[in-house]
Amino acid sequence: MRLTLRQLRYFVAIAQGRSFSRAAAQLAIAQPALSQNIATLEALMGARLFERHARGVDLSPAGERLLVEAMDLLARLDTLPAQVAGTEARIQGVVRLAMAGSLAAVVVAPLLRQVQERHPGVSLDVSEGLSSEVRMRLESGRVHLAVMPGASELQGIASMPLYEERFMLYGAVGAMQALPATPSFARVAGLPLAEPDGAHDLRKIIERAATQQGLRLDVRYELNSPPMLMAVVREGLAFAIMPPSACVDAVALGDVAGRAIRGGDLARVQAVAWPESPVPGPAEIAVRDLVVQVVHGLIAQGRLPGRRLRPSSTTSTAP
Repeated sequence: MRLTLRQLRYFVAIAQGRSFSRAAAQLAIAQPALSQNIATLEALMGARLFERHARGVDLSPAGERLLVEAMDLLARLDTLPAQVAGTEARIQGVVRLAMAGSLAAVVVAPLLRQVQERHPGVSLDVSEGLSSEVRMRLESGRVHLAVMPGASELQGIASMPLYEERFMLYGAVGAMQALPATPSFARVAGLPLAEPDGAHDLRKIIERAATQQGLRLDVRYELNSPPMLMAVVREGLAFAIMPPSACVDAVALGDVAGRAIRGGDLARVQAVAWPESPVPGPAEIAVRDLVVQVVHGLIAQGRLPGRRLRPSSTTSTAP
C-alpha cells in the first residue's frame, strides 16, 4: 500500500466537517469508498485517526498530528505551480477579518507582515470589536473570517481551534497583596467585580462556572470595554476575571497584577471561523492558514498567553 494525495484530501475533508457523510457529499463520492480510503490511510499510519460518536467524528491524537502535516503539505502542493512559474501573486483579493481588539493588538502586525510577504496580491482588512460584535459581523457576511470564542456553537459556521486561554483574576497591585497566591473561585466570586454584561461570551462562562458551584458573583460594574474595565481595576474599585490577552498592557504598566484562580472551569477556546457558504476562496484560505501560523508562533514566543491547540478539526453545527 502507498500513501496517496487523494487519501490525504479525503482525510482533511472529514476532519474539517467532523462527518463522513458530509465529507462524502462535499467530495461527491460514495461514503463506503470514502471509508475504505480512510481505513487504508489508518493502516498506513499504523494508528486510528478518528474517534466515532453519535454526532459524527473527532480526531484522535494521531489524527490531530496528521492533520497539521497534511494541511501544510496540501497547501504547499496547491501553490507549487505558481511557485514554479514565479506567479505567487495570483492569489489576490480583499479579505475581511474581525477579532477582539485586545487580540488584534498582538496579532495584526505580524499577520499583515506575513500576508504581504507570502501573498502580496491579497489586501487584508481587519476590524475589531467585542466577541458579540465579531460574531454578528461573521454571521451577517460582513467579514470573511473571524477569530473568536464559541465558534463551534454557531450554525452554518465552520471553525478551526487555535488556542485555549484560561481566565485569571486581576486587581490593583495593592489590593492583590491581601489575597492568596492562588485564590479559590469561591473566594473570587465574593470579591467586588467588574465584568462585561450578560450578553458577552466571557461573562457567560464565568456565570456558568459560578452556577455549577452554587456561587453568586458580586458584579458591581458592567462594562463592555476592556480599557474601561482595566481603569476600574487600576483605581481599586473592583477586581476583574479576564483572559490574560486582554490585560497584557495593564500588567506591563505595573499598576495591575494577575493571579491564577483555583477551581472553576474558567477557560475558553479561541478559533478562526468562516461561513460554510459560500465556500472560501483561495485568498480567504491563504489568510486563514496564516492566522493559524501567526497565532501559534506568538504563543511559542511567549507573546500571546495561552495553550496552543492543534487544528484538530474544523467544526460546524450546520444541519
